[in-house]
Amino acid sequence: MTDEAQDAPQRRWLALLHAVASLLLAYALLMVGNSLASTQTSLSLLADGVPVAMAGVIQSAYYGGFFLGGFAFSGIVRQYGHHRAFAVLAALVCLVALAQSLLHGSLLWLLSRFTNGLAICGVFMVVESWLNACVNNEQRGQLFSLYMILSYLGAGAGQWLLRLPFDQPGWPFIIVAMLFTLAIIPVTLTRQQPLPVADAPPGNLWRQALRTLRQLNRRAPLGWAGALVAGCFNSAYYAMMPVMLSQLHYANTHIGDFMGLTLLAAPVLQWPMGKWADRGNRAELLSRSALAVLVLSLILSQVLFTWLLLPLSMLFVCIAFTFYGTLSGIVNDAMPPHRRVEANATLLTMYALGGTLGPVLSSMVMGWLGPAGYFVTAAILAGAMLAAARLFGAARPIPHPLGLL
Repeated sequence: MTDEAQDAPQRRWLALLHAVASLLLAYALLMVGNSLASTQTSLSLLADGVPVAMAGVIQSAYYGGFFLGGFAFSGIVRQYGHHRAFAVLAALVCLVALAQSLLHGSLLWLLSRFTNGLAICGVFMVVESWLNACVNNEQRGQLFSLYMILSYLGAGAGQWLLRLPFDQPGWPFIIVAMLFTLAIIPVTLTRQQPLPVADAPPGNLWRQALRTLRQLNRRAPLGWAGALVAGCFNSAYYAMMPVMLSQLHYANTHIGDFMGLTLLAAPVLQWPMGKWADRGNRAELLSRSALAVLVLSLILSQVLFTWLLLPLSMLFVCIAFTFYGTLSGIVNDAMPPHRRVEANATLLTMYALGGTLGPVLSSMVMGWLGPAGYFVTAAILAGAMLAAARLFGAARPIPHPLGLL
């Protein structure tokens, strides 16, 4: 093989990064701002004396908006293009953040969080369909792994902004609005349009959603089923892992350290998993990942009071948080290019539905079994993912250079 042939994949990858660099920069800014907004909302509500139960209802409105967001905005993308849809959605979040900086009230903030979730789901749908339109199947997993890495790093960076010496309680929301405004600039200045602008398909919102779900069920049933389970996984971790640690009598500062360290582990396997998926069968990789998480969950349920809890939890997050990226590759490999906007909207909608179910399921099992119930729930979900991957996925072997899974 000539040197030119050997360098061709690297040149294609660099060309791809150059094409999507502006979008990825904008997305990273969005993730920093969204992470800051979410945490600052909770802190502001508690500082204002809002009951914890009401604060939970207000924060759950975010997931309600997220559940509806993909299909609510898919028509805008098809009619006006990704650039304009991105700008509209980012501007909407800016308005919500500025409203939260000026006005207080439980009902207003509930509406703000719902609108925030609605717009953020639309942003995710725009970004994911944009990225998938720019890449072929051989590089899809690698590009999406980079997208997921930016998600987790941006979310972590947003938490560090809370350390800034804000003089007024509304200032963090102004910072959020500034970050979303900055994100609009690189996207609107980029020249590459990922998909041709087309008229929205006929029919009402729910008819379009059902049509896309039926098509997805024919072409990649593992996609929507796995996204539901992945949403349960991630939301249960964010919502119930701190509760489990509190039941284990961890101090609040130690809970924060534990969560921070485990979430730092989330990006570690995104890139190698993406490369392995591109080289082989994504469903087989998902199956092996689910099996690894199942085994880890059962072990963790037995070592809650030992030093093994932290390192094994980091490994647990490393693997479990790659589920969604692998599923996105499965869906976008299977769907035709002109249906990818709706396909990604469907994927996000199922993920959001799982996100609303995960904490409820986990809290019920923890009520029966105590702290170990969290990892028992995780084992059940991993078993469901494994069963879906075996039932709907192909059986072609996938190379694993390290032989870990």
